[in-house]
Amino acid sequence: FSLIPLVGTLTGSIVIALSQFLLADGTVALIAIIYYLIYMQIEAYVISPRIMNKAVSVPGSIVVIAALAGGSLLGILGALVAIPVAASIIIIVKEVTIPAQAER
Repeated sequence: FSLIPLVGTLTGSIVIALSQFLLADGTVALIAIIYYLIYMQIEAYVISPRIMNKAVSVPGSIVVIAALAGGSLLGILGALVAIPVAASIIIIVKEVTIPAQAER
């Protein structure tokens, strides 16, 4: 389920929690929900920013801010598109704006 960023983990955790509610008792489902909530926070705020920083050279803080802003403005689609848009803006600033200012 994690092939879709920011959505796959949530989908997987919902499927696992529902299956545990149906097949086991509520305690196991509650433990699974707590585990996945902790996992999603670590993935979203620690692991993903580091990977994006190395892959796209976007600082981790920009990744988190872009994903939050895109998600709040346009929902899931905005969160998925926000990081490449932020990377594009950084490249434009580095390649166009800064050299143009240096020529002056």
